[in-house]
Amino acid sequence: MVLPRSLNLFHNALGSEKTYVNYKWQLDQFLKWNKLTDYDDLLKADDKSIQRLLEDYLMYLKENNSANYIPSIMAPVELFYTMNGKNFNKTLLHKMFPTKTKKSGYDYYTREDIESMLENTNKTRTKALILFLSSMGCRVGVIPELKLGHITNLENCKQVLCYADSNEEYTTFMTPEASQVFDDYLAERQQDREKLTAESPAFRSQYVLGDTPARTMETGTIRNALAITTKDVKRTKKGNRFNKQTLHALRKFFNVQLKSRHDNNLSLSEKLMGHSTSIPLDNRYGSFSNEALFEEYKKSIPALSISKQYKLQEQIKKNEEESKATNDKLTDKMYSLERDNLDMKVRFEQLKEIVKNLSEKD
Repeated sequence: MVLPRSLNLFHNALGSEKTYVNYKWQLDQFLKWNKLTDYDDLLKADDKSIQRLLEDYLMYLKENNSANYIPSIMAPVELFYTMNGKNFNKTLLHKMFPTKTKKSGYDYYTREDIESMLENTNKTRTKALILFLSSMGCRVGVIPELKLGHITNLENCKQVLCYADSNEEYTTFMTPEASQVFDDYLAERQQDREKLTAESPAFRSQYVLGDTPARTMETGTIRNALAITTKDVKRTKKGNRFNKQTLHALRKFFNVQLKSRHDNNLSLSEKLMGHSTSIPLDNRYGSFSNEALFEEYKKSIPALSISKQYKLQEQIKKNEEESKATNDKLTDKMYSLERDNLDMKVRFEQLKEIVKNLSEKD
């Protein structure tokens, strides 16, 4: 389909197709508000009339939307006029923006919250999604672009390449618990005769039997799937937002569990979160290996495990490893003491021989 030139210019100003889809949706809302169907009709007015139109639309939005949301609604509309060479007073327009309010939604799910979410669904895909997000701490935007080829087995975990081949690419991991449920989900797809390849989406939108190509899950579908499971989670609502956001509270859970350890390495934890600018010097000097990241991640597996069974297993494993490390240190110390003791005996015998020789000379 050939786009009108006005829309094509708009399209070319955006970096990714996903951003274009989101921006175009907002532009379409503006088009409907104007009771128009042709994008070119938005450009027929003179600059003064366009300025008035934008101001009127902004005043309409202020009556019907959150103050924090308005800039993201206006940005696509402003971009459309800018790319089509229309002059309007952006400074004046932004002076009319409402003062942003303090956002809610900064709380994280507790382990008990996530347990209840898992109990509130019998769908393997939904369980896999919950554990995927809580054990990796990734943004939900990772999932639509994620393919099975980006996921590899590593010990009893899985290594996941997020935002592959982009500037935001980073590596993180799934716990043994999340890995097992994900494998169960893939087995379920194979039972439905889906042919899984490296190009298959990690999470598919729906089951279609036979050879129909799988389509990836989009963020809206993921949000809807998980929202149903939160019915027993204690949440409070302020305005349009819950204190525990449906999806992002899982990422916050991961962040808290990772950084609550007394031996936490902040630089490695930030890399596991996909943060590239939190510690600026790390971008230039902190090229950490996947091995180093995995060693850091493994320390948090007990805290990231949700079911009591997995949590206990991982804690026992961790205790055994720590006990072995302690025993090894004690063994090394004993060997060291024995060597020191032997050295002292040898030196004592040498001193005795020296004293004997001196006595004989006298």
